[in-house]
Amino acid sequence: MSTYNKDSDWFWASDLSLNLREMQCAKSANLLSLLFSAHDEVRLHTPMLAWLLDPSGDHGLGTKPLKGFLRALGLEESVPGEIDPQSVEVWRERSFLDSDNGRVDLMIKWSGGVIIIENKLYAADQKSQLWRYRRVLDQEVRSASRDLFYLTLDGSAPSALSCSAPNAKGGQGDLQASDYRCISYRSEVRDWLVALISDVPEENVRTRQCLEQYLEIVMEVTGMHSREDARKELDQSGLKEHIQRNPDDAAVLAGLTRSVRFLHAKLLEDLINAVQERLKSESSLVSVENAARKDRLDWSVYEAWAGGKKAKGALLFKVQSVSDPALQNVHLVIGLDAADKFWVGLGHFVDGEHQENVVSGDRFGGIPGHNSNQWWLSWVTISELEPAAFDGDRGVGRLAVDQNLAELAERVLGICWQYLAILAKEA
Repeated sequence: MSTYNKDSDWFWASDLSLNLREMQCAKSANLLSLLFSAHDEVRLHTPMLAWLLDPSGDHGLGTKPLKGFLRALGLEESVPGEIDPQSVEVWRERSFLDSDNGRVDLMIKWSGGVIIIENKLYAADQKSQLWRYRRVLDQEVRSASRDLFYLTLDGSAPSALSCSAPNAKGGQGDLQASDYRCISYRSEVRDWLVALISDVPEENVRTRQCLEQYLEIVMEVTGMHSREDARKELDQSGLKEHIQRNPDDAAVLAGLTRSVRFLHAKLLEDLINAVQERLKSESSLVSVENAARKDRLDWSVYEAWAGGKKAKGALLFKVQSVSDPALQNVHLVIGLDAADKFWVGLGHFVDGEHQENVVSGDRFGGIPGHNSNQWWLSWVTISELEPAAFDGDRGVGRLAVDQNLAELAERVLGICWQYLAILAKEA
């Protein structure tokens, strides 16, 4: 961490420091954020895109969103002057007769063509997933114009696993870069939403508000802020005026900024280490390598959260002495990821590889905050901590006080002990 020295003493007694302490940059109410996680691609982002792109949606914008979106994707040639709303079909999670093709996140058909969008905010790629969707377009779609898009936060490329042909050797039959296009929320989706909002009639107040709130979420998940919000906060802080008067202080402020980020990461590390050390002394647990998720909880993960990038990582502990054969490979997991932020859970792993559930997670239903699905017997989100926030009631900065760190560690360990007590009944 940066060395604190007397060169920064002026800051703590300055008007600038006082302004920053008194600032209240409260966010406007956002109903979508209340109802859904900002990173929920299944329940928020894919349904929102499908709603807007469907001319029959009750947004009242007809084919305008669809035409704008297709143009944003560079499909001008397949966009006629007018799209017949009756020719448009929009599917979410569409399955096909050949079950091996899987389910596509979003499929749109109109008079000029068909597109499939694989929506990936944080979910891991599945084997041959994009390869199968290209096969859907080539074998089951008759339209001359048919395009496959891989939508991520920043336009990153799909993994080789997703592009690989099933059971192929030496890359034979794998997808090539020309078989799909990478698009992003940061660029194509954001720009499309901004243009769409400016084109919504004034009398369509509800749709405009919904679009503005969704744009706020897109800005949040991509780590951006609106120009208006940034200028408002800058004006409140008085930072520009201070640097105008004292240009040499810029270097000190840059050092303080880095130190805050490093402290943020260090406090997350301290919390995880405190939990990990206690779990290592538990005789029924054995720490194992995290082969499947590949990302371990380490400094790179903590610093990513401190810098506004939501990396993921997990610690795995195999639960010993469980007699039920269906629970032989159950592991206790401590994780950080975008969907549930900081969480504790139980899942099946074999040689570090994550397995689907073979038993119900209902037995853990008595634990407050319990969730389960096909991959996790149970998980509980630690709502008392917002890993990306430094200040506030759920901010990481409060963990600098030893008592606060100890209390939050005990909260996590308490859930772990509940899991182990239930599993002990299976022994």
